Amino acid sequence: MRRFRFRLTPVLRLRGQLERTARRELASAMGVVSAVEQKLAAASQGVRDCADQASRPDAVGQLAKGLEQGLRRHQWRLQKQRQEAQQRLDVVRTDYVQKQKDVKTLQKLRDQQRELWRLGVQRAEQAELDELAAMARSAAARAEAEAGQRAEHENRPEHENEVRGWA
Repeated sequence: MRRFRFRLTPVLRLRGQLERTARRELASAMGVVSAVEQKLAAASQGVRDCADQASRPDAVGQLAKGLEQGLRRHQWRLQKQRQEAQQRLDVVRTDYVQKQKDVKTLQKLRDQQRELWRLGVQRAEQAELDELAAMARSAAARAEAEAGQRAEHENRPEHENEVRGWA
């Protein structure tokens, strides 16, 4: 019997590659968001430290106030970067989910076609077995009929004269 062949295998393979590429892009986008959030956390910690030091009346306090303002501007830029990175992550995630659905759909179609093929193979094998059984039954019936004819022929007298008692 022929092997199962899914005609859309090249398409499934291509969709799988696209899905893996989208997964790598998703991981990369998640890494970017995570890196920006780490920088943002560090900047927030720096702002808190500078705010603590800004209360001093000496030059360190003045320097801390200036540094705090600079860190707040940096923090604002990082928040914008995080927002952009999050938007990119959402787009990449949506793309990945769609590509994942495409692959699953093709896999489901392949599985359905494989099941239909398997059922067809089973039907063909069963039909072949039924045909062999029918042939065996007819051969056995033929042999039985021939055996019955031989037995009848052996019990029959050779000439009709023997039957009539003239011999």
